[in-house]
Amino acid sequence: MDPVFAINLPKITLAPDVLFHIGPIPITNSNLSMIIVMVFLVLLFFFITRNLQLVPGRKQALGEVTVEGLLGLAVSTSGNRALSRRIFPLAATIFIFVLFSFYFGLLPGVETIYVVKDVPMSAAACAKLSPDEMAKENIVKNPDGTCIAMNEKVPLFRSPVADLNMTVGMALIVIVLVQAAGIQAHGLGGYLKELLTPIPLAPLHIIGELARILSLSFRLFGNVFGGEVLVTVMYSLTYVLIPSVFLSLEVFFGAIQALIFTVLTVIYFSLAVAGHGGSDEHDVSAEEAAHLA
Repeated sequence: MDPVFAINLPKITLAPDVLFHIGPIPITNSNLSMIIVMVFLVLLFFFITRNLQLVPGRKQALGEVTVEGLLGLAVSTSGNRALSRRIFPLAATIFIFVLFSFYFGLLPGVETIYVVKDVPMSAAACAKLSPDEMAKENIVKNPDGTCIAMNEKVPLFRSPVADLNMTVGMALIVIVLVQAAGIQAHGLGGYLKELLTPIPLAPLHIIGELARILSLSFRLFGNVFGGEVLVTVMYSLTYVLIPSVFLSLEVFFGAIQALIFTVLTVIYFSLAVAGHGGSDEHDVSAEEAAHLA
């Protein structure tokens, strides 16, 4: 990135950077961060749930409050207690993973700890560079038209949800499961009837279902990536006090983004099974009620 007010801003890229390969599979900095977040969450909940007691201690009480709060959110959003309990594991997992992934990107060292490596560039990206730019950036052109950026600084870590691949993958999982829930609730014939009726509006219904993928993924990615860029630029241009204000706001916005993704997930499931089953206490079977008690 070009200097602003004689200050060199860090390089900001939409795509994650590849750190290494495991066979043919590239491992990016966002993949590495995702693994760290997942391991941390597994260890955290193992620590919370081991040695459960009838009278909970502090760590168990914290886990129970979190579960009860997320379940209450799902029930209040869908209005269907039985449905909420069915989709609660997915909704709670999404909320916790998005929240911790967002906060991981705000930790000191994320996107500021670099590894130096040669980064390959496509022929299309290479063709856009002038000879002066290539010399300035230490880029070497290959005979096949591709380029290699020599000794490029690549961030070692990047927030998992600041990667569009991750948010699109999460959105695909949600939408596929939503369609499966609709088929289970209505039957294949009933599902297709609701999707394709009336016939002139069938393309709009299909486009609407596909648009949910873009809505979920791009909203989360855009807000997370934009927030990280804002904080990075503020740290580069100003003193610590001003960026700290934006960092505090990002902590709040992280919870909001996780909440929005989770609420939309519950709403999509509720719409998919609408008209099938009640929404009151009698949706819970006697066996389930006894087990919960």
